[in-house]
Amino acid sequence: MKSWMVAFLLLFLTVSAAVRADGIDPRENNFRFLVDGVTIDGVVGYRIDFIRNPVTRDDQRRLGVAYAPDQRRLVITVTQKGLNRLQDWLNTATDTASPAGKTIQIQALNNKSELLARWELTSVMPSTFSSAAAGNISEIDSTIEFVFDRLRLIEANGK
Repeated sequence: MKSWMVAFLLLFLTVSAAVRADGIDPRENNFRFLVDGVTIDGVVGYRIDFIRNPVTRDDQRRLGVAYAPDQRRLVITVTQKGLNRLQDWLNTATDTASPAGKTIQIQALNNKSELLARWELTSVMPSTFSSAAAGNISEIDSTIEFVFDRLRLIEANGK
């Protein structure tokens, strides 16, 4: 009876390790990232920046300060899986002078998969890509920065 339990335990541990190796990265559990309505797996972090610059081009108070329009950035961190899912869009952005803009929705979830907040960004285009690795590595995370035209907070859990 004991050998049966030990065999079962070993089988359970082997199967659970295999599922973790091929399954979802636990960092993905708190984000849903959709591009034109299609869920993109492999997104493990995000940051949305919007800085409103009220200075107009003809504002005389600038006194030699360069005009800076509103700054709108979406920065995401992706695993190799996410990079693979976004590969065609990223390649198109580097191959053409004006890549096609897409609509992105970001859903932030708590550990119980309950929605905390949901944003929608329109006319999103890749702007910057960075990835670095050194030494003996087994996984590569990359950072992709996008620019966008419009940001809408669609929903936020008010608790």
